[in-house]
Amino acid sequence: MLSELAHIGKILASNPIDAALARERSVETFDGLRAVHFHQTDPGTKWRKDDRIAIDRDRPLDSERILTPNVIRLSTGGYRMYYLGCGPARTSASASAYILSAISEDGDSWEKDPGIRVDVHPPYAAKCTMCPDVIPLAHGGYRMYYEARTEARPTVVLSATSDDGLQWDLEPGVRFGDDNWSYGSPRCLYIYESALGPDYRFRLYFHRYTYDPFRSGLDARNVIISAISKDGLRFEEEDGVRIAQETERETFAVYAPEVIRLGDGTYRMYYPPWCDEFKGGVFTATSADGLTWTKGPDPLVDLGGPWDSNMVSEPCVIELPDGRSRMFYEAKDANGSTRILSATSY
Repeated sequence: MLSELAHIGKILASNPIDAALARERSVETFDGLRAVHFHQTDPGTKWRKDDRIAIDRDRPLDSERILTPNVIRLSTGGYRMYYLGCGPARTSASASAYILSAISEDGDSWEKDPGIRVDVHPPYAAKCTMCPDVIPLAHGGYRMYYEARTEARPTVVLSATSDDGLQWDLEPGVRFGDDNWSYGSPRCLYIYESALGPDYRFRLYFHRYTYDPFRSGLDARNVIISAISKDGLRFEEEDGVRIAQETERETFAVYAPEVIRLGDGTYRMYYPPWCDEFKGGVFTATSADGLTWTKGPDPLVDLGGPWDSNMVSEPCVIELPDGRSRMFYEAKDANGSTRILSATSY
């Protein structure tokens, strides 16, 4: 399906009638419900940490830190990972992070792509771009949602588009943000409800934090919420909270939702909580409708290995060719070094 979408770019260079027909065919064959963040089989709750580093700090663009992985399956086969990096090769002295990428045929071995995918940029992202989430578009190409930070204002969610997943064009405006709260770590799913009309809607899950100052405590309302959009650009917040602060491991926040639609139409979310004692850990919740969630009681991937004794956070999950699933996550060791690690379902 996606290989057909990729071919549209060539058609667009021909006459306008062919281009219009190509777009119509693309939309007709596009299955948004399965295009991204979809697993036919539930990845479940049993995970074993892999005994290797997925992405390490080994080049001038990312030798200082690596965080926030997001992985998509490519139409040509294999996977591409988008992640936060920072190093001495930064293009701006004020940049604390920007978005990089790597490619893999099997989800085991990764080769880093050259260059920066989405760099820092004014006015909303002069300090940092991070927490990418990439989705395919019905007319071809991709959209990336990402968290953006600049000086002296709350973080917001922005977006960019790309034909090939490597060269990205910034989209004007803010997808979600205001002057009172910080928003970020987005994940976007297509939803389809006949009562809403003939087209897909976009549901964006993301965290909301207190701002200036950041406030901790179970009453701080540092939670996971969601918003809905007809076009993927203008979002309206949905009523209620998706994941609330409720336990002692959540006294700082809950955030970074990885939301997966399952083959039976239900949903599973993987997310990290934060508190004084534990910096992250991956927990899970399930939902019948994507709005009301039931938490599981225990961490599925917790702190404690040689590379992740100080932090486990920002999970993303892919299906492997053999039917298992792999979870990538950001990690920090006892020395403060950050990397991307993985765990595999069993």
